[in-house]
Amino acid sequence: MAGSKTAMKNGKKVRGFSLIEVLFSVFMVVVCAGIVAATMPVATNAHVRADNYSKALNLAQEQLETIRGNGFANATVGQLCAYGLIDNESPVATNTYTFSNTSAATPANLDSPAKVLQHGSGTIMVQLLNFNLTQVVVTVSWRDQMGNHSVQLGTLIANL
Repeated sequence: MAGSKTAMKNGKKVRGFSLIEVLFSVFMVVVCAGIVAATMPVATNAHVRADNYSKALNLAQEQLETIRGNGFANATVGQLCAYGLIDNESPVATNTYTFSNTSAATPANLDSPAKVLQHGSGTIMVQLLNFNLTQVVVTVSWRDQMGNHSVQLGTLIANL
C-alpha cells in the first residue's frame, strides 16, 4: 500500500495509515459531498424552468395547430369562440383574446394554462392582414419564483 506505515509488533510487520492520512481522506470526502449537495438546488431549478418552458411551448403549439387545422374560414373571432378556442369575443387588447383551454375536446380544461403552469394564462392575437391572409399569434405566460415568463408562437393562415 502506498503511503502506509510499517511497524514491528511481536516480530510481525503491521501496516496502517497515519492519523493525518485518515483526516485528509475524511476532509476530501466531506468537500466532495458538499460540492454535490450545493449543485442539487441549481440543477433542480434548471429542470423546473426547462419543464415550464416545455409545457408552455406545447400549449401554444397545440392551440396554434388547432386553429390552423380549422382553416382560414374558421380563423375569425366568432368561429374561435364557437369552437371554444377563445373564452369570449371581448378583446383584452387590440385583436387579442384570452383562452383557458387549448382544445374543446379536452375534458375539464386539462390543457388550461392556469392548471398546467403556475399563474398561467394564454392569449391569441388574430389579425386579418388582407382578404386572403390572417396572422395568428399565441402567447402563453406564467409567473414563478424566478419572475414572469412567456412563450409566443405565430403563423399565417392563407385562403387557398
